[in-house]
Amino acid sequence: MRRNVFPALLLAFALCGCAAQTPPEAQTTPPAAETTPAAGYDFTVLPVQEDSIRTLYGWEGYEVRKLTSYEGDWLVEYGYENDPNFSLLDWVFGETGRRVQLTAMEDFASYEILAPAKIHYLTDGLSAVTPDKWLPEDVTVWAQGDEYGQLGPDLDFSSIQSYREPAWLDPAEPFYAGAWDMANGPVYPREEQEHARHEQVYDARIDADGLSFSFIPNGDSRELFLGFFPAVTAIPSFQTGFDPDSRTFTLRLFDTCLESGSAARNEGLVELGYPPDLYPYSFPAGSLGRDSHFLKNVTIREDGEDVVVSALLTDRAWRFTVETSNLGFDNIPSFRIVFREKNPNIDGWD
Repeated sequence: MRRNVFPALLLAFALCGCAAQTPPEAQTTPPAAETTPAAGYDFTVLPVQEDSIRTLYGWEGYEVRKLTSYEGDWLVEYGYENDPNFSLLDWVFGETGRRVQLTAMEDFASYEILAPAKIHYLTDGLSAVTPDKWLPEDVTVWAQGDEYGQLGPDLDFSSIQSYREPAWLDPAEPFYAGAWDMANGPVYPREEQEHARHEQVYDARIDADGLSFSFIPNGDSRELFLGFFPAVTAIPSFQTGFDPDSRTFTLRLFDTCLESGSAARNEGLVELGYPPDLYPYSFPAGSLGRDSHFLKNVTIREDGEDVVVSALLTDRAWRFTVETSNLGFDNIPSFRIVFREKNPNIDGWD
C-alpha cells in the first residue's frame, strides 16, 4: 500500500519554520513627547502638562497668555496674537484632557477660580464684536460634568452654566456707553463715524426707581431717518456726570433731539411699525414731573446736538445700573436708569 506523505511533509516544514523564528525584539521606541498634539486636537500624554497646552493651542492658532494650575487642572487664558485686548478662558481637566470653553472673547478686568471648573470674572464692558462700550459684566460660570463630561444622559459634553450680576455703578463716577475706539476711547459726536445715527426722544419719564427713555429716528431728512437703521436700532451713546456739591446728576444723550420731522416723513411708517402720523414729533423740554424716591427736580433740554437730563440725587441714590429693551419691531429702542439704596448686609456698613 502506498502512503500519502505530502501532508506530513508540509507539517514538518511548518514546524521547522516556527522553530527557526526568533522572538520579536522588545519595544525600545520612547513614548511620544508630552508636547506633541495628536491631530492638533487632543493631548497625547496624561496628565496634561503646561508645555502640551502651549503647543496644542499654538497649533490651533492661539497664543496662551496665562496658565493657572488648580488641583491638577488648568485655567487657560488665550487669544489671537493680533488682538491683544480680548481673551477667552478654557478649563482643561488634567487627568483626561477634557477642554471646556468657559467664555467668549472678553476684555477681562479680573478673574478668579472658585472651584474646579468654576470661575468668577469681571469685564470692562468693551465689545469684541462691535466698536462699542457698555456696562461692565460680573459673571460666574462653571462647566457641567466632571473630567469625563457627563452627569447624566442628557448633558452636553461641553455645556456650561452661568450667572450674571447687574453692574451697579457709582453715580459720582463718570460713565460713558456707546461708540468706542480702542486707541482713543469714546467716539463723540457721532458725526465722526462713517455711519452716524441720529435719534429723537420719543418718551422720557420718572419711574419709581429711576428714569426711562425711548427713541425714534430723527425725521429732519431721509439721510438722518435711514441712519437710524444701520443693522439694528440702538439707544444713543450717552455719558453721565455728577457735581458732588449740588448732588446734580446729568445724563447727556449724544446726537439726540427733542423735535424733528414733517408730515412728508410719514410715508411708509406703518410698514416699519410706527404710527402713520408720527411726524412732526416734539417732546417738550422742561420738568419731567414730580420727585421720586431717588430723584428731585428732573429736567430735560436740548444742548447743541445733544439732549441733557439733569436731576438732584437724594441721599438714597447709592448706585445705578442700566437696562435696555425695545418697544416694538426693533424700531423703538429704550433704556432705563435704575437706582438702588445701599444694603449694608451686601455692600458693607462703611
